[in-house]
Amino acid sequence: MAVNPSRYSRRTVLRTGTAVGALAALPASTLLWTQPAVAGTPGPEQIHLQWGNEPSREMTVSWATAATVRRPRVRIGTPRGGAGRTVDALSRSYVDGLNKVETFTHHARLDGLRPDTTYVYEVLHDGAQPVRGTFRTAPARGRAAFRFTSFGDLGTGDNVFKKSSIHGAAAVRQVEQFNPLFHLLNGDLAYANNNEQLQPQAWNAFMNNMGRSAANRPWMPAPGNHEVEAGGGDLGYASYLTRFELPDNGTRDHCGNWYSFQIGSVLFVSLDGNEIAVEDDASIDPATGQSIYISGYSEGAQLRWLERVLKRARGGDAVDWIVVNLHQFAMSSSASSHGGDMGIREHLLPLLDRYSVDLVLAGHDHDYERTHPVRGTEPGGLLTPAAVDDDLRRIDTSEGTVHLILGGGGTAGHDDVYLPADGDGVREATVRTQRLTFKADPDAKEKATWSAVTDPDTKYPYGVAVFDVDPGSVPGGRTTITVSYYHSVPATAANPLPTPVLFDRFTLYRDRSDGWGDGDDQGEDTDARERAGAGRR
Repeated sequence: MAVNPSRYSRRTVLRTGTAVGALAALPASTLLWTQPAVAGTPGPEQIHLQWGNEPSREMTVSWATAATVRRPRVRIGTPRGGAGRTVDALSRSYVDGLNKVETFTHHARLDGLRPDTTYVYEVLHDGAQPVRGTFRTAPARGRAAFRFTSFGDLGTGDNVFKKSSIHGAAAVRQVEQFNPLFHLLNGDLAYANNNEQLQPQAWNAFMNNMGRSAANRPWMPAPGNHEVEAGGGDLGYASYLTRFELPDNGTRDHCGNWYSFQIGSVLFVSLDGNEIAVEDDASIDPATGQSIYISGYSEGAQLRWLERVLKRARGGDAVDWIVVNLHQFAMSSSASSHGGDMGIREHLLPLLDRYSVDLVLAGHDHDYERTHPVRGTEPGGLLTPAAVDDDLRRIDTSEGTVHLILGGGGTAGHDDVYLPADGDGVREATVRTQRLTFKADPDAKEKATWSAVTDPDTKYPYGVAVFDVDPGSVPGGRTTITVSYYHSVPATAANPLPTPVLFDRFTLYRDRSDGWGDGDDQGEDTDARERAGAGRR
């Protein structure tokens, strides 16, 4: 598709229109308030949602403007009408260190919402025509069925930018086709750092593309190596953290870098893989000519926080499932892979084992790969994760953690060619053991005994994973998550929304945690629960 690069001048901020998502189908009587626009006043754009600390009662509405504005705010009501209310937004900005372009963002934290309820909202500021949208809050704490989706490595959706393809626009619309409660975005968002002279414009294009879904449902991101930008502050995260308002992790210096939230009986934990991984694949600082290497920047704070969160979850009876998402991975058998990262293996995998984490979602390689459930390591110096079961359709995650690489969001390149297999059908895989840039030198090799399913059909290089949570109905009984991976041919001008095709489907199961009694003395029961869990394994 031909694209005119002149659309992306230094201070371009793209427009989203005046109606968002499903609201256009609502009767006119459900709309909230009106305000006349004043000529020359920039309108709200790049509108997107994020969960608050309590997803059943809190939502954050975020957006950008091309300049400073007066009284940015959100009006909220329900489709049936009645009294609404107005919530003021907190504004913040950053100046891109390479291009000296200032970006203005606004974030309205909505609280006191009703669980499992549809709301209508309007984003506005003085002199601007309101932009309208809808969202639904999460179900109340307890156990509930719901759906979420996930992929990473999306890009702007516009091939005028490096590393992006128009399939990134198709992928956002495919999420809408599956109608999830929310979407997990596993790092490498805009690839702005590959567009050094257009970093803010690449972000603007990405945010407007994402907003076609994210204005209707939360998109919850994790930072990838391409979020580390030259001119973006000490960690390179200035743009990322200015544009997103994420749940609080309780730290003073690293709020937004990692976080958790719970929906029903599923705990979601989003991590900063850049801080754990040993790989060096971030931006080059033009002032020094060196890459911006931030591994270990928190001095262990992220991992200490993670252990507290996991221990609390497994020590009580409110969490059945733990789902972790981050960008980098511990295992991959792609021929062009970054390599299973030794930093992830050394620092993260022991915690996943100790607290029986069920599912890890990553990106980084632009393909699809599923592991067998893994726990512990094989003999040898590479800490090769040990597969504990080879059933491909029904998997007991109390036995081990399943890892998924979901890097087929919409980038220009893909990595869906895998290393060869031996006579027993076991492929090789690479392991990155030291700080090296991507593909700099051959890496250590291992047998990928942990690999269960790959998608080598290069006709279908993109894809989205859909997760359906069934909480079960009996205390202590079985709960399941059905995972469906749909792959897709690339979008084209003639076929801008290709139909996703089911490629892989399997079911995870485990026993609910509420079969242990009344939940009293949960802290004291933690060790006993872990011993009992180890006995079942």
